[in-house]
Amino acid sequence: MKVDVFVFILFLVFFSLSPLLGVAAICVFSPFFSKLELKIASIVIIIFSVLFYATLQPFGDLSEYLHIYNNINTIDIFHYTRFGKGIEFFILILMKVVYFITQGNQFAFLVSIYALIFTLLMIVCKKMTNEFYLLLFFCIFFSYGFVQANSYFIRQMISMLFVFMMIVKFNKKSIIYGFLSIISHTSAVIPISLIVIINAKRFKKVLYLITPILFIGLLTAYELGFYHYIISKLINSNVSFSKLNISQIIIYNSQIVIIFILLYMFRHKINKEKNSLFLIFFGVISFLLFWVFINIPAMSNRFALFMCAFPGLLLYPILSSNINFKLKYVILISIVLINLVPALYLFYNVTLLGSDLNFMSFKPIRSNIFDLIILIANRLTEELPYLTQGN
Repeated sequence: MKVDVFVFILFLVFFSLSPLLGVAAICVFSPFFSKLELKIASIVIIIFSVLFYATLQPFGDLSEYLHIYNNINTIDIFHYTRFGKGIEFFILILMKVVYFITQGNQFAFLVSIYALIFTLLMIVCKKMTNEFYLLLFFCIFFSYGFVQANSYFIRQMISMLFVFMMIVKFNKKSIIYGFLSIISHTSAVIPISLIVIINAKRFKKVLYLITPILFIGLLTAYELGFYHYIISKLINSNVSFSKLNISQIIIYNSQIVIIFILLYMFRHKINKEKNSLFLIFFGVISFLLFWVFINIPAMSNRFALFMCAFPGLLLYPILSSNINFKLKYVILISIVLINLVPALYLFYNVTLLGSDLNFMSFKPIRSNIFDLIILIANRLTEELPYLTQGN
């Protein structure tokens, strides 16, 4: 069954009245769109997603990124030790390029960052499933953990998306994505190591070269004080940040636990290719890391970013299997419904000025397309307003 063109136009009208809810409606019914309608919807959703996050007034980590951006011409991007002892220079290169093109426009930097994130996410979702990629995109976009992480852990979000790009279609380009993931955030070492282990037979000849390089790399990291840097980060986090509360722990765990239950229920039908196995094992590792670091503030959701922000991608073994269309659709809608209550509560809390996540001038749900256009126009012509100045 395909949606009539007139109905599709009605979705776009609804989108103009409330872009956030309009995106929800478009994604929920997207599996019934024609190919042309899907392409139009994809473009609309990416543009909205980028601008939606770019309306955030800088605070916390986001303010710090903008402070670095403002001073990027005075920074040695390959020796900036605050970012992974100088290893995580990808975002600094991006800052340098955007600063040069836009003459230091701050709003342009936010747009470029989120354009990269949402473009990569859309590509990953499309490579995982042609039929349901917009609905899968929405499963992630409309989840509490993704909203939180995408407002704070920018470098790690980019790194994780490069990892997913690396595995959705494993080929020679994967090496490039793997390199980009590490220079985005060194936490990529964990999933990349898992990829190498799973593909050990394919890398059998290369392992003879990788092993001594890895050993030398570990020694070099020790000499550079990288381990001391990680330990000091863990210790200092106890002073700088608060721990997750009970509701956050429940929200972060509920979605991944339910997906694991679904994977077990359909264990005889799911796709068991190496990409699927990687996602399952990585999901388990993320779940364990979350609980290992649960008592260390601001660390459990960082180490378990896959579990907290991207658990919807764990549905890939189901979506790429021979399970029928109707059942796949029901599974995705079920995950959306699980996300619905905490995500709507989060956005409602924003409207009450009870959160620093100030999407669309604290009106993420009630704003229409004209409010968004006016807000973007103001951001382009005025100085970017700050909530807090960051660290």
